[in-house]
Amino acid sequence: MAKRMKRNFSNFMALRLLISNRQDNFFSFISLLSVMGIAIGVAAMIVVLSVIDGFETELRNRFLAANSHVLIFRFPSGMTEPQKWQDDVEAKFAKDVTGVSPFIHMESMARYKGAMHQVLVRGISPSKRAKVQDLNKFVRPLTALTPLDEEILNPEHLATPDFEPSVVLGVGLLKTLGLKEGETIELLSPTSEDPFGALSKFKIAGTYDSGLAHYDNKLVLMSIPAAQRLFHMEDLVTGLEVGLKAPWNSKEISAKMAEDFPYFSVKEWQDYNRNMYDAIELERSVIGLLVAIVALVGGFNILTTLVISVVQRQKAISVLKSLGAKNRQIVNIFVRQGALMGGVGAIGGLGLAFIVSLAIERYQFVKLPEIYLLAKLPMNYDAKVYFGTALGGFLISIFAGIYPAIVASKMDPSQGFKSLES
Repeated sequence: MAKRMKRNFSNFMALRLLISNRQDNFFSFISLLSVMGIAIGVAAMIVVLSVIDGFETELRNRFLAANSHVLIFRFPSGMTEPQKWQDDVEAKFAKDVTGVSPFIHMESMARYKGAMHQVLVRGISPSKRAKVQDLNKFVRPLTALTPLDEEILNPEHLATPDFEPSVVLGVGLLKTLGLKEGETIELLSPTSEDPFGALSKFKIAGTYDSGLAHYDNKLVLMSIPAAQRLFHMEDLVTGLEVGLKAPWNSKEISAKMAEDFPYFSVKEWQDYNRNMYDAIELERSVIGLLVAIVALVGGFNILTTLVISVVQRQKAISVLKSLGAKNRQIVNIFVRQGALMGGVGAIGGLGLAFIVSLAIERYQFVKLPEIYLLAKLPMNYDAKVYFGTALGGFLISIFAGIYPAIVASKMDPSQGFKSLES
């Protein structure tokens, strides 16, 4: 009961000394600025970390959805007997893989109404690719991949003079060329007779929209037989796409695959854009440090405010000591002042960060350049980031109140009474 009364007394005095009266409105204004400093520092840190975490999470999820987890390939010479190697991978890594699918990866040029655009041609087998990863979430309409499967089942149709193989175009590429579904696009096919290549016609069956500008602005999906015919590859493919049951273990699994298939190159999904991930980590460290300095400035403001409070409250401190208040209680009062200011600032920072994050997500004030792969700035609402950052700001405020509290506890009551007499 006594401890509770002492605690309530310290809380009451901390609040009472912090609230201004008519004589010290200026001090109250400084206190408000200090609280706002903590709030802005906490909010800035949360928003920055939310953006970086959201960017990394969104990028990782889209890479996982749009790319195979492991590639086994030989480029540019190609892989012979892909079915043999596919069976070998599935047999040796049966407990790790969800599926294996052959693919062709080549660059070409697309032409429409005289305009030329560099494209990335991807030859796939949709039915096998579905076991590696599902493309239906990116392809519209859902039936767009059906003609590609039919070309694989009936490759003789490709030899028909008037037959136009089907392709699925990245949504950005479709927009750039001004094309529509059902129209025809021409792709450049290299030939030994013509150094400039020959043009082959393809019918647009649908669009591919992964949200990754790097792919959506260049990708052309077609069947493997159509890609082999376009690039004169006969029965060759570029390699095999492998889907994993545990994609987070891709480094260990790909290392084992490299040992078992030394004649091929093996690459796992985290290596596709290693420079991007390294840049994100560097930006996280640098920006986090800069924003942490903002929070420290807010803590320094609280330190300054409490020092001013100690100077202005000499009379009150002297009265409290004369009434029997111990040094420990005086320390508690000013430490609780710092905690109160930090607590209000931290809570305000939480609310401000949430509002700013919602505004950024809804109105998209920041447009990302193509180098960042994502078109929009993503936000990640992580409770650990929110409350961890708020706790950090709160602790900074408590530590900022320790020195003024110690100064107040060592103050000689007589000095306060002398100022009272004067």
